[in-house]
Amino acid sequence: MGLNVGGERQPTGGFTLPRMPFQRSRGPMRITAVERAAAFAALGCPPWELGLCASCGQLMRRYGRNAAMNCNVCRAVLNGR
Repeated sequence: MGLNVGGERQPTGGFTLPRMPFQRSRGPMRITAVERAAAFAALGCPPWELGLCASCGQLMRRYGRNAAMNCNVCRAVLNGR
């Protein structure tokens, strides 16, 4: 019983997925204080709500009330528009 990692059938009726290959994370994005100030002024949000798009890494309003995980371009692609 236990954890199967090869896409095998579980005794409970579910399936496990094969392990994903290790992906090296991208280096941290470094922007200057001037770039950050310009970004939050353009986006109309406080600087602590800025973050990276989950898909492309573009700087966007990622945190806070009603914030999205993906930028507008990536959302349009994901929604097929």
